Amino acid sequence: MKRILLLFTILLMSVLTTACINNLAIQELNSKAESYMDKGDTETAICRLKSSLDLDNEVFQTHYNLSVAYNNIENYEGAIEESKKVLELKPDFADVYYNMAIAKEALAYKVLDKQPDDNGNIPELTLDEIADFNNKAADAVDTYNQYLVKKVSAPETEQINAKIAELNKKIKEYTDIYDSKTSSNNEKVQKELKPTEEEIENGIQITQKKNFGN
Repeated sequence: MKRILLLFTILLMSVLTTACINNLAIQELNSKAESYMDKGDTETAICRLKSSLDLDNEVFQTHYNLSVAYNNIENYEGAIEESKKVLELKPDFADVYYNMAIAKEALAYKVLDKQPDDNGNIPELTLDEIADFNNKAADAVDTYNQYLVKKVSAPETEQINAKIAELNKKIKEYTDIYDSKTSSNNEKVQKELKPTEEEIENGIQITQKKNFGN
């Protein structure tokens, strides 16, 4: 359900840009990509954008449009990579931070998306998975905040703050689970390492025999 809502948010709020592209051929390819995106044909849009990059790999709008397209097909790693290229070409382009944050948030929640086993039970998260979620969620929060700083009075501010609050709530929740699991594991290890009274007694007897033999 969360993934469906997230995808709806991406489709609703991520916007392609074709403004200020000087090269007419590249502008046309980006415009065609925008048209295909509007029709829901994201794969064809991506092909047009890649053709645009073949002509000129230094146009930040094309990389941004491709990052939006990748988000829409849930290729979040690709969306982040294209967003990074935008920042290399135009660090002050605020909208890319929002698009990157969406991808990072999706990857964080993907860690929690555990599939049922053969008995229909959802496996518990491992400590590594909890740490992975927390790191990715914190990264998403940081990127959302960067967007809000750079995009003063952003129209999505209320929705983004709600996303940040939910992510922080989840981070706190899973940090508590992580600490609880870690504490339980430490107690278990200490209990396993602690010798029983019988082991202590046997150890004393062995020591006494050695001393007597000496």
